[in-house]
Amino acid sequence: MKFLRVLPCLILFLSIFPWTAAAQQAASDEERLASAKKAYSTKNWEETARIANGPAAQPSELDYLRGMALMHLEQWEAAREAFSAGLGKAPKDSRFPAERAGAEYRLKDFSAAKRDLRSALLLEPRDEYALEFLGTIYLLEGNLEAALKYWNRIERPRLASMAVEPKPQIKEKLVLSAIAFNAPQVLATGSWLTTEARLKNLGIFPQARMELIPAGETDYTAVLHLSELNGLGGSKWSALVSLLSGVPYETVYPEWYNLGERAINFSSLVRWDAQKRRVFAEISSPVEGRADRVVSFFA
Repeated sequence: MKFLRVLPCLILFLSIFPWTAAAQQAASDEERLASAKKAYSTKNWEETARIANGPAAQPSELDYLRGMALMHLEQWEAAREAFSAGLGKAPKDSRFPAERAGAEYRLKDFSAAKRDLRSALLLEPRDEYALEFLGTIYLLEGNLEAALKYWNRIERPRLASMAVEPKPQIKEKLVLSAIAFNAPQVLATGSWLTTEARLKNLGIFPQARMELIPAGETDYTAVLHLSELNGLGGSKWSALVSLLSGVPYETVYPEWYNLGERAINFSSLVRWDAQKRRVFAEISSPVEGRADRVVSFFA
């Protein structure tokens, strides 16, 4: 009988206990979060990381603060784990993939960093940090076109100046007609692709590479590196190899580049095989000194 009298109280206690425990845990998490934020604001990274290190089910904001503190402590792998934990709880918070990319970059896992930055941009398309960071990684990998794709969305890179190195032998007017950008302005993807196409159109620049050198906090100096063909082409040996490469087949390929420093080019084929005698020649030249207008004559 006594048991029956206390049974309702026992049931009531057991039903309330989980909520009481949850409330206590929530209060504890709030206190830790406040303490972690205070330590972070004073740049006490070790204390922040210690306070924010808690159970797996702790709030994602504590994971974020722990990850950021570990980044300052240069503990890249631990920081990545903290951001991963937070991302699992808050998959729509763009901060987690964006900051995890920073740890992955430090760990030289560039593929993962790019993947996380693209994920962050799906969540927050205007995130300047993610756009700048992703563009920078592509630039370091030598993919200027991909870098510009993201940088242009935040009106970057802004050019402070530009130069061509080494100075080409071709007439300066022709080089300038090929370059579709200048300083000061933002280097747009379209302008770079147009420049590449025009330089290729001239037929004397087999390689064109753009180098962007920081010139201040947001500006860059653009240096266009050109490999130029003149006369017989490259070096004497490479020109000789090109000319005589068809000798086993009774064929030679006489060529001459940049005649008169005007990008007038001559290429030909002479075959003296008794069964397949053939002579072919092509002359190409810009029209009115413009790199975007090149005509070719065949014979």
